[in-house]
Amino acid sequence: MHPEITILLRKPTVEEYAELRQLAGWPAFQPGVIKVALKNTLYAVVVLDGKGVILGMGRVIGDAAIYLHIQDVIVRPEFQKQGIGKLIMIELLKYIDKTAIVNTNIGLMCSKGREDFYKAFGFTERPSDMYGSGMIKIKL
Repeated sequence: MHPEITILLRKPTVEEYAELRQLAGWPAFQPGVIKVALKNTLYAVVVLDGKGVILGMGRVIGDAAIYLHIQDVIVRPEFQKQGIGKLIMIELLKYIDKTAIVNTNIGLMCSKGREDFYKAFGFTERPSDMYGSGMIKIKL
């Protein structure tokens, strides 16, 4: 792992969020839209290098009771597979462990090929014997 990193329990700035999404190859949003999304975030974590450059982030969204959703776990491509994503997930799950009650639905959608990373944290792929397919609809 990179020796000079800091984990902060805070939301990313609009600029940090937009930059990480761009680096991940995810769709862009206008700054005003990002500001609203971040305002409505329940919990967030950022990882910075020794110079204050954001290396990664993750956040939890939802209703803070029945549904919690891990969203936007992003690590700069050149820092992936160095344990930063794991640190982000550990911090997000600490919040979830304090917030969730019995039967709280803790969900996430991962990028293709990242399933094993999330399985290591106890997440189950869908469909399975117990759960149907996860589904998504994106407004175009």
